[in-house]
Amino acid sequence: MPRYYRITVPTITFKVTPQEAARIRRLARRAGLTVSEFLRRRAVEALPVAGEGGDYHIEPSKVTGLPVMHAPGGTTPVSSEQVHALLADFP
Repeated sequence: MPRYYRITVPTITFKVTPQEAARIRRLARRAGLTVSEFLRRRAVEALPVAGEGGDYHIEPSKVTGLPVMHAPGGTTPVSSEQVHALLADFP
């Protein structure tokens, strides 16, 4: 007689506004996925988490000695133009 084992699957619960819930459901439906699968894929495919694929870290430049921030692998580089645009309204 085969034995069956009950596997406990963790559940993660969080709160969203009604508008956020509607948007999540709409996006999941468009992707042809359940809400659970949609959110699971979005979370797993998100940017690397600390300890997974590297961390942001600061170390001194070998040339200038000034601190340089290094991003995890796979992070999209930011151009000087993007930084300038972001700081344009900075007080």
